[in-house]
Amino acid sequence: MNGNGQSRLFWNPWLETLDPEALWAIELKNLRRLIGYAKEHSALFQERYRDIFPEDIRSLADVRRLPLIDKEDLRRAQEDREPFPYGDLLGVPLPEVTDFRQTSGTTGRPVYVPESYESWQWRIEVWCHILWMAGFRETDRVFLPFGYNVYVAFWEGHYAAEKLGCEVVPGGALDTAGRLSKIQEVRATALLNTPTYGLHLGESALNKGIDPQSLGIRRMLCAGEPLPPATRRRLEQLWGAEVYDHIGGTEPCAWAAMCRERAGLHVMEPFFLVEILDLETMTRTVEPGEMGVAVVTPLGRRSFPLIRFNTKDVVRRAESGCSCGRTSGKIEAVVGRADDLTKIRGVLFTPVTVEELVRKEFPEVVEFEILVTREGIMDEIALKVELAEAKGAAGFKEFCGPLREKLKSKTNLRFRIEQAAPGALPRYTLKAKRFKDLRKEGANG
Repeated sequence: MNGNGQSRLFWNPWLETLDPEALWAIELKNLRRLIGYAKEHSALFQERYRDIFPEDIRSLADVRRLPLIDKEDLRRAQEDREPFPYGDLLGVPLPEVTDFRQTSGTTGRPVYVPESYESWQWRIEVWCHILWMAGFRETDRVFLPFGYNVYVAFWEGHYAAEKLGCEVVPGGALDTAGRLSKIQEVRATALLNTPTYGLHLGESALNKGIDPQSLGIRRMLCAGEPLPPATRRRLEQLWGAEVYDHIGGTEPCAWAAMCRERAGLHVMEPFFLVEILDLETMTRTVEPGEMGVAVVTPLGRRSFPLIRFNTKDVVRRAESGCSCGRTSGKIEAVVGRADDLTKIRGVLFTPVTVEELVRKEFPEVVEFEILVTREGIMDEIALKVELAEAKGAAGFKEFCGPLREKLKSKTNLRFRIEQAAPGALPRYTLKAKRFKDLRKEGANG
């Protein structure tokens, strides 16, 4: 869509400005169609939906009665099941599968995801909306600074950028220095990367005497990790670019993303039916401003039917409406993973709170790591920080005071602050692992 006027604001002007009732009507129609298809073509749903019929679903209350499905259900449906490797999850004849995808396997055995050409193109179309909302246009030269391997978002971003008419430059075979050199050489204007790697790439440029803002990157879209507002602002200040967030996964696809206002994320309606359910019972839709767990149903994919997938992503629901003109539902922020929400000394803790504080108020912190251990019966939490310039004992003690007090105010927990040597903490290309709950690994009792 390269015309003038409204088509320059929206990838699909008609769809993106439908009123909420019309969006719901499309979603309901497509959900019924998906249920019927899954019952006929997916061994998993033939069993789970034996007594459920498409015509029974008339309202959101009816949707709530459908069973939730999570990653463990998907793993069991593939384990020792034919056809290999997709098992009971496959929704099309095996010869129709054209793309192999899988989850990263960071939290257990990976799930193998079959994509037919049709289903993969549906995913790409969703990503066209995401990139267009973030201002990517046919005039952009988009650099992807690592090999994509199993990380589906960057494959989607690559093909969607091509569909938009962008020029795509893959940088997977290069090291960080080589990537910076290539960005300069080809005069790239946009980046797709994780927040962590965006910071690392900018830090590496500074260490080489290069101002990242001189490289000409106008926009950056992040994937793979939560992007707290302070981290986004630090990236914007570092690169002199507009930085955008999105949320998705290999199984549910990319289901929400930022527009040019960068005030929350739009749900990608009507491609998805997204429910934000209460943390305790997972049965109630939360109110605007309240945290909940995202339950996502991709409505246009046949090769891997998925209905009411519990993403375990904790988000804060937003009021509907946006000055950009899009009418889809919104979330205010991605809070983190339900798996990372944990009780420490009776306090509910999420690592994103620490990242937001550190990135916003302590710019001298280059990298950090959170460690939770158990000493006897007492939980202990430590924050290791790597500073731009190492401090002596007296200087570090002076630095620690304000940081410890602000952490206490934000989290109601008292942290032990430790200084890591320059370069000692790992630099992550893809998903960062800055939070380590060693209690779960049986350490320290």
